Amino acid sequence: MFPYSTVEQLRYGRVTGQDYFFRTSIEKTPTNKVSVTTLGFVGDEQAERFHGGLDRAVLQFDSNHYVQLQHIFPKSAPLFVEGGYGENLVVAGMNEYNVCIGDKIAIGSVVLEVTQPRQPCFKLNHRFKEPTIARYSQQNSKTGWFYRVVKEGKINVNDRIHVIERPYPQWTIAKVQHYLYVETGNLAATTELATLPELGAEVKGIFQHRLKTNEVEDWHSRLEGLIKLEMCVVKIVVESATIKRFYLSRTDLGALPPFSVGAYVTVKLPNGFKYAYVLCDLTIERVYQIKVQRACNSQDGSQYMHDQVNVGDVLSVYEPVNVFES
Repeated sequence: MFPYSTVEQLRYGRVTGQDYFFRTSIEKTPTNKVSVTTLGFVGDEQAERFHGGLDRAVLQFDSNHYVQLQHIFPKSAPLFVEGGYGENLVVAGMNEYNVCIGDKIAIGSVVLEVTQPRQPCFKLNHRFKEPTIARYSQQNSKTGWFYRVVKEGKINVNDRIHVIERPYPQWTIAKVQHYLYVETGNLAATTELATLPELGAEVKGIFQHRLKTNEVEDWHSRLEGLIKLEMCVVKIVVESATIKRFYLSRTDLGALPPFSVGAYVTVKLPNGFKYAYVLCDLTIERVYQIKVQRACNSQDGSQYMHDQVNVGDVLSVYEPVNVFES
């Protein structure tokens, strides 16, 4: 069990943005004290009707994760700040490996019960301007988790956090995620989680569905949130010793989703890796253009693009993300 922790920050958020794909309440405002009801922090909002609810009333995230994320994704480092994952409770030292389903947590005059892991979605990719953040968070148990509110009350910054009950020490958040995303065919674990009383209905329902259908879910739409296009390389221009410009057109010759200055697309290469490239030149219809600079790092996608991709090759390209849209 983790050592006693204290609340570093409390945050609540308003829904922002108009476009469906960018409508979010991830950005949350810090406050020194908050009232908590069965539906969560008073003043907090969720962007979609399927967010929030009794099983998802309060979200917590380990603030120590941000330092690691800054190191792993240096280009997005300035964006990895406390509250960046949309959490209500900003706390260091509590994480997916030492918090368990069913834990009852006392904070101030409030009692919370851990219900389920947060299932990250593609809006984190937009928030941090990196197309792999949601998937990385899911695969590496850096997601946060939800609580239901057992006892309403008030929480203040610097309140002590106490675990007052732990009925399932074997079911850490990380272990539940292991059977959600990695060892999906483990019948014993699936059966137990499908009937675990304190597990939130959303995640419990996933395990129940697997038992009924023997099918495993496709998480692509939640993690990527973008339309995938099959595109043919129709032209390659060598602009310098280190830069190639690739011209891409839909294989079905259909219209392309529009984009604005600064937009990027994510290209899935035949080797299975995905890389983001900024689009250039808005003037040519039905063609996307990307400039790829050869990098010294042999693991970089630019090496593959320069050495392996030829005219006529078909690549999977996800629709543009217009990062400067409000």
